[in-house]
Amino acid sequence: MRWFQNLSVRLKILAVAVLGIVLFLAYFLYSYYIAATNIDHLSRIENHDFPVLELVNANNLEFVGIADAYSTAIAQIDERPLDEARVRSDQFLERLGDIDRLDPALTDDVDKIRMSFINYLNEATGLAEALIEDPMTLVNSYAWLDRVELLERQLKQVQDEFQAERYEAFRDTLLRSREDNRSTQMIGLALGVMAFTLLGWIALRVTRSITRPLEDAVGAADSIANGNWDTAIQSESRDETGHLIRAIRKMRDTIKHRIEDEKRQEQIKTRLSQLGDLMRGDMAIDKLGSNLLGYVIPTLNAQIGAFYTFDVERERLYMRAAYAMQRRKHLANDFALGESLVGQCGLEGKPIILEEVPEDYILVSSGTGNAVPRNLMVIPIFHEEELKGVLEIGSFRRFEEDDLTFLEQGVELIGVALHSAQNRLRLGEMLTRTQEQAKELSLQKEEMTRANQDLERQASELAASESRLQQQQEELKAINEELESQTQALRASEESLQAQQEELRVTNEELEAQARMLSEQKGEMSRKNTELETLHEELEDKVKELELSSKYKSEFLSTMSHELRTPLNSILILSNALGQNKKGNLEEKQVEHAQVIHSAGSDLLSLINDILDISKIEEGKMDVVIDEITPQDVSDYFQRHFTHVAENKGVGFNVVIEEEVPLHFYTDKQRLEQIVKNLLSNALKFTDEGSVTLTIARPAEDERIPGRTLERDSTVCFAVTDTGVGIAEDKQKLIFEAFQQADGTTSRKYGGTGLGLTISRELARLLGGEIGLRSDGLGQGATFTLYLPEGEALGAEAALEESMDVGANAEAHTAPTAPLAVEPSAEEYVVREKTVLVVEDDREFANVLVDLAADYGLESHICVDGESGLEYASRYRPSAIILDIGLPGIDGWEVMERLKADPRTQDIPVHFLSGKDERKKALDLGAIDFLTKPVSQEQMLSAFGTIEQAIEKNVRRLLVVEDSEAQHASIRELFDQKGVEITAVTSGEDALAALGERVYDCMILDLTLPDMTGFELLERLHEGDENEALPVVIYTGKDLTREEEARLRKYADRIILKTERSHERLLNEASLFLHWLESTLPSHRRGNPELIEHRDDIFEGKRLLLVDDDMRNIYALSAQLEELGFDIEIANNGREAIEALEASPQTDIVLMDIMMPEMDGYQAMGHIRKQPEFAALPILALTAKAMKDDRAKCLEAGANDYCSKPIDMSKLTSLMRVWLHR
Repeated sequence: MRWFQNLSVRLKILAVAVLGIVLFLAYFLYSYYIAATNIDHLSRIENHDFPVLELVNANNLEFVGIADAYSTAIAQIDERPLDEARVRSDQFLERLGDIDRLDPALTDDVDKIRMSFINYLNEATGLAEALIEDPMTLVNSYAWLDRVELLERQLKQVQDEFQAERYEAFRDTLLRSREDNRSTQMIGLALGVMAFTLLGWIALRVTRSITRPLEDAVGAADSIANGNWDTAIQSESRDETGHLIRAIRKMRDTIKHRIEDEKRQEQIKTRLSQLGDLMRGDMAIDKLGSNLLGYVIPTLNAQIGAFYTFDVERERLYMRAAYAMQRRKHLANDFALGESLVGQCGLEGKPIILEEVPEDYILVSSGTGNAVPRNLMVIPIFHEEELKGVLEIGSFRRFEEDDLTFLEQGVELIGVALHSAQNRLRLGEMLTRTQEQAKELSLQKEEMTRANQDLERQASELAASESRLQQQQEELKAINEELESQTQALRASEESLQAQQEELRVTNEELEAQARMLSEQKGEMSRKNTELETLHEELEDKVKELELSSKYKSEFLSTMSHELRTPLNSILILSNALGQNKKGNLEEKQVEHAQVIHSAGSDLLSLINDILDISKIEEGKMDVVIDEITPQDVSDYFQRHFTHVAENKGVGFNVVIEEEVPLHFYTDKQRLEQIVKNLLSNALKFTDEGSVTLTIARPAEDERIPGRTLERDSTVCFAVTDTGVGIAEDKQKLIFEAFQQADGTTSRKYGGTGLGLTISRELARLLGGEIGLRSDGLGQGATFTLYLPEGEALGAEAALEESMDVGANAEAHTAPTAPLAVEPSAEEYVVREKTVLVVEDDREFANVLVDLAADYGLESHICVDGESGLEYASRYRPSAIILDIGLPGIDGWEVMERLKADPRTQDIPVHFLSGKDERKKALDLGAIDFLTKPVSQEQMLSAFGTIEQAIEKNVRRLLVVEDSEAQHASIRELFDQKGVEITAVTSGEDALAALGERVYDCMILDLTLPDMTGFELLERLHEGDENEALPVVIYTGKDLTREEEARLRKYADRIILKTERSHERLLNEASLFLHWLESTLPSHRRGNPELIEHRDDIFEGKRLLLVDDDMRNIYALSAQLEELGFDIEIANNGREAIEALEASPQTDIVLMDIMMPEMDGYQAMGHIRKQPEFAALPILALTAKAMKDDRAKCLEAGANDYCSKPIDMSKLTSLMRVWLHR
């Protein structure tokens, strides 16, 4: 380039200018060409691709409307949707023509769509017109409808393919335009870079050739004087100017190194100050971690990071915050000490630095790609030599020494901040617990009140401590501000090296003083932490005292219940027995007195239950079951229960449903009925003339709703208005308190405990509502209003479709939208030969069942709950029962158990319906069949066919599988004159063939057969569902091992070993399944339980052990049991019961009280069950405790069943009959 240096300055500058102009023209021409190409692409998109896509999308939407119109026309058999479909079809075809005109190249695709649409149009129109012309065509239209649906799917597929192709073409056009733009940018950038580089290079050469080395030296010296230490100083001269430049460069390098060291120290201090500011304040640990990573990662030019805290109790490190970290399934978020690099760092307490991290270790991801950080640093966080956490940082570059210095000093601040955050967290938790305990302690006695005051005082001290901590944080902030001002002073010290060194020394001394101050403050915080720990221990002691108080309260309620129910049991049993006057030796007045005693005892039992209800609500043990409810359902229920009561008192009773009430709302049906029933009972009690009205409505616009959470638009109110005695204004708040009444004088006119409104208000609050009262004073009547939230559904409700499918949710059934026809009362009902009882709380579905029963000539009666179903079945003994499982109150399983335990109802065929597949359990209980909701019309018709067969079948069929002809004859003789048809076979194959030909009610099976064992036969029977419900009685002389008996229990209902008296037991067991005892009776005797042959003779001569420590109970029960024919033996506690059984092992049944001295009932039953000879002995537990889970505890201890005091003798008799049968 010597020739260029020889040119004049003018030529050099001109050459640079000409080159710049040439490069600019080249870039301009290329940009113009690319712009023209982009205009062509955009023009095609605007005039072709975009209009075609709009038409295709419009046709897709249009076709959805056409298909919906045809579906509506076919479903509703209506011509108006068909006319709409014709209009839409014309628009569809017109758009196809527009597409064809826009792009002739699409003609084939458009013709394909047009042909498919015309085929669909013809079929759908033909079907719709045929149905409109003759609706009976629906019977034979299913194939036609399938054809229409097939054509519809084919057309949708063709349209979707065409739309996808158009979108693909549109994307290709956009892609080409995008590629052209990208090419333009890249080429333009390349031209610009080339031009800039070339011009810059030439300008540099010109400058170098014009300027002199001395000017470089002057410029370098000026730059250094201005503090620019990065100025490049180069010299090719070897003369004095070169020496001068080299000397200046050496001086610059020396001063630069010193300034850079000072700047690094200053930068580290600034970073630490900023880090301290970020961590200052009251923030959660997660927020602290996020702020920490959000500052540290960018400051270190890192890309990824994670923050872990150490849990001392679990000795694990848990991830609390992350920065740019992508979670992966195989990576854990917590580590034990020594586990992974994080755990190892926490265990060693030293930083771990990794370089050249493997490719698959961890990724830093963004929207455009991902990469691997090549360097990883894991640093422990300590506070006063105690591990607080671990910080993990990943970076693409190596970590510099300044980074390590910053982190080593910063983790001390992080440890202090983390320790403070943990203390604040613990302090907040303790404050929260203190407030909760303060509320609970306010309900206790004076001693607990004093404890509450101590807690409040301690909370005040905690608040003061927190204030002092805040003040200390403000002092730290002031210190950091001083550090910042000092940092600014350091920046100003660059004017001279000597001044900077002096100021740096002064600053170091001040920092040392501040460090000492921080150390003192750290000691103060340590002392505060010790005080907090002491306070925490005191709070834990108070919590234990509260738990102990709650335990004492529960024990008191349990004991109170027992001590009250035990004497009450004797009162009710004996007064009931006297009131019945079976021997007829009492005067009418004495019988009346006994009835009064029984009534008073029942009232006392109700009071006990009310007290326990209040206790359960206070302890939060009252369960809530949310159901869907309709206002009409509520109206029907209360009209049915209170109309008679009002008529008997001569008071009017009305239920009004306002129009704006929602069709459905969601709450606990049982609790709602309990509340409103109490309000109505009070209203009728205090109203001697006039009327009582229940109004179901929305709250009025100007009505004040109690509570803060209820909104008018989402609230349903139940207002009970009476014209009774009214309530004085000063008593309106008092009546909601426990045991308080408006008239609390000794001469009051109306009785009552004063608990009803208290329980009602607590139940209302449990349901999220409130109860309000409005009364203008005495003699002006009163209005009690229950406000409840409308609520939301918790699950799928049952729905009755046209296909007779029934919703599968057995727990929440759809309520009726119209009132059910009034059913005949029990007194008016006439027993007919074929009667079906439907026990189903879904009225709409129950009405459908009634209609289907009528088609089979069956009279039906509906009961909406288990209690009324049992009462009706016991009184009128219907021919069959259809039973739902999900019923309010007692469920279907308990209804079934009680039906089978009662000799008056045990032989009634029961058909189960349920939303859950529990077929085996139903059949094991004795059901004739089981259906799982939703059920189709065909299934219901089949079910009624099964019920009809069960009703009409007078002859019971018994299959005897026995290889001995002598046994055949013996069994035939045993069942002679019993109306049983016996089929006897001698092999397993013959048994299978007989079962395949007809249905049997019971099978007696011997285990020893010529072609197979009884085990193999049972297993083959249960390979299919046909014989799953067949009762099987094993009648064998073989000694069975435990394994064989357990294997038989899976299939057989009874196992009888052949002995001298086994024929009698075989007859009894088979009769339970055949029900021949009742079936042979004439129909006029079936409704009279006294005439049934299955009487209480089973009790005659049976030995019964009565275990109770209360002589009143013993006297009452033994008197009743002796009348039944039992031989009674008495034991006063569990130990005496065991001794009595050992002395008289032939005891048939035991009645065991639970709460007894010396050895309670649980322990006694456990000892009895440990003795093999008493493993099958029936034991019925009797307890006065009314707390939750009593039944489960009794059964777990060894009882066969459970009966709560006061004893219902009819229920006890039924239970004893069941277990003595077994």
